[in-house]
Amino acid sequence: MSSRWSTLLMDSADLTRLPEVPLGEVANHAESIFDQRLGPMALYRRWETQQWEAESVPLAADREEFEALPPMIRDKIRELVNTFVVGEYTGLDLLGPILGGCPDEQNLIYLGTQVADESRHTVLLAKIAVDLLGMEPDLRSMLPLIWAEMTAAHRELSVVEADLIRELADKPSDYSRWVRAVTHFHLITEGVLALNAQRNLIKGLRHRQVLPGLQAGFIAMARDESRHVSYGMHALRQGLREGCHDEVMDVLEHCAPLAVHIEQRGTRETPHARRTARELTRELERRLVQLDLPRTSIDHVLTVAARPFTPPSAEPADG
Repeated sequence: MSSRWSTLLMDSADLTRLPEVPLGEVANHAESIFDQRLGPMALYRRWETQQWEAESVPLAADREEFEALPPMIRDKIRELVNTFVVGEYTGLDLLGPILGGCPDEQNLIYLGTQVADESRHTVLLAKIAVDLLGMEPDLRSMLPLIWAEMTAAHRELSVVEADLIRELADKPSDYSRWVRAVTHFHLITEGVLALNAQRNLIKGLRHRQVLPGLQAGFIAMARDESRHVSYGMHALRQGLREGCHDEVMDVLEHCAPLAVHIEQRGTRETPHARRTARELTRELERRLVQLDLPRTSIDHVLTVAARPFTPPSAEPADG
């Protein structure tokens, strides 16, 4: 008699078994980890037991399946993968100041594991871009091409993140700047956007029963992401207790509309972009509730996030 799967088994499954994890377990895994409210050292210990090799993700068989998919499906997979190529590289590039500015030794130890994860994810996404999408194996030339395809909201959100990290790098001992950077990096980028996109990609692949190598890689990344976001929620709850409510709210007010409308191209949202906006709004609300923010603050952020996004090129000129 075979045993049923559980989130505990997902926690310990090796790379080759991850595509076998039931979709419900994958979808609910991060939330089950968030509910535990783990601290940095508990998350470090989870990291110790959840190692995997990016270069071992099997993609050779996926390439033939990928080419046989309908063009619209291939384009959607390519678009999602491209956003992760930029996102994982950016995460690796920007995490250093967050590690350097963290408030104590336990945070430092945990964040060292996340740097390792971001390196592994960057290697994996570059491998997917080459082996599955057929791009040239040169990350430096790959990134500008993908960046040019990003939506205006996505590019602006990335610029805001870089500015917050630059401000922290200038004053690494400024705790309020550290909280602001963590709000963007761990809450918005990872806790709202990355988790939602990972789940949607895995769900789509599982529905069609295709690309098991890509499934394995993204489920492994999602498992890592559950640790990253758990850490961010822990750090931000502490920041709120330390009096950084205004800093957290300021970043959320600026970034939530960009995140929610990240799929918008041009001045009008397509039906797909509206569906994504609704999903991301629900994801954002879950994270804000888990931060123990007052309901008035949550409702304010959601109201701001719902406002229409106007791309910079569409803004009327002065005069």
